[in-house]
Amino acid sequence: MPTLPFIPNLQPLPNNVNVNACISTPPPITIDCPQTPDTLLQNATRAAVDTALASERTRTQALEANESGYTAAELRIALRKERSRSSRLAAELAGLRSAAVAGQAEAEIREEGRINSLMRKMDGLQKEKGRIIVELEREEEMLTNTLQKKLAVVRREKVLLEKQIERERKVERERKAV
Repeated sequence: MPTLPFIPNLQPLPNNVNVNACISTPPPITIDCPQTPDTLLQNATRAAVDTALASERTRTQALEANESGYTAAELRIALRKERSRSSRLAAELAGLRSAAVAGQAEAEIREEGRINSLMRKMDGLQKEKGRIIVELEREEEMLTNTLQKKLAVVRREKVLLEKQIERERKVERERKAV
C-alpha cells in the first residue's frame, strides 16, 4: 500500500479495521403472524433500506479501491465530493421528513373533517329523534284524550241505558202487579 502524505485532521484507518463492518444492517425480517397493511409497509420499507445499504456498501468498496492510489489533493477532492453528496442527501432527507410530516398532518385534518361530519350527522339524527319522540307523545296524548272522551260518552250512554232499563222494569213490575 502506498504511503500517503500527512494531511491535517485526516488520519488513515488501521489495517485491521473493516470499513464494511461499520455499516450496520438491520436484522432479517421474520414474520410469524398474518400480514397487515402496516407490516407490509414496514417490510417494504426494510427491503428498500436493505437495498440502499447494499448499494452504498458496493459504492463504498468501489471508491475505496479507486482511492487507494490517490494523492493528497485527489483525496481532498474526493472528500469534497463526499461532503457535497452528504449535504444533498441531508437536504433530501429533510425534504422527505417534511413531506412525511405534512402528509401526516393532512391525513389528520382529513380524518378530523370526517369525524366532524359524522358528529354533525349524529347531532342532526339526535334532533330528529327528539322531534319524532315529541310528535309521538303529542299524538299519543291526542289519542288518549279522544279515547277518554269516547269512553265518557259510552259511560253516559250506559248510565242512561241502565236508567231506561230500570224504568222499563219498574213499568213492567207495575203492570204485573195490577
